[in-house]
Amino acid sequence: MTPEAAAEDEAETMASTGDSEGAFREIVTGTATGLGIDRGESVGTGGLAAGEDLDEVAEGDYWRQNFERRPYYEPGRPYEHYEPGYRFGWQRAAGFGPDAGEFEDVETELARKWSYERASGEKDWEDVREAVRDAWRRVRGRL
Repeated sequence: MTPEAAAEDEAETMASTGDSEGAFREIVTGTATGLGIDRGESVGTGGLAAGEDLDEVAEGDYWRQNFERRPYYEPGRPYEHYEPGYRFGWQRAAGFGPDAGEFEDVETELARKWSYERASGEKDWEDVREAVRDAWRRVRGRL
C-alpha cells in the first residue's frame, strides 16, 4: 500500500470511529471520506444480530489484511482487484434476512444482482464469485 493510500485509509478509519481530532468536523464540512460518507451509502442491520451494524471500514480492513491468504489469490494482484467482490458480498450478506441460508442457496440471485448492478467494465460474476462467497460467509457467520 502506498503511503498516500495508507494515510487515506487511516483517515477514513479515524473519521468513522470518531477517534481522530476533528473527525466530526470533517464529516460536518463534507471533507471526510469512507463508505457511507463519500458514497452516500448506508447498511442497516439487515441480517446481523439486533443492534449490530455492519462496520464496513472494519470489513475492508479485514480483507485488506487477509486477501493474500485466500486460495484464489493470484500473486501480484492488489487488494483493489478483489475489493468489489468483497464489498458486494458483505453488503448483500448484511441486507438479506436471517433466513437467507448459505451462499449456495442465494448464489443465483447474487449473480443476477451483480450482473445488473455492476458498473460498465467491472468484472464478470465468475471473476468475483470467490471473494463474494468469502465476504458473505464471514458476515453470515456472525448471525
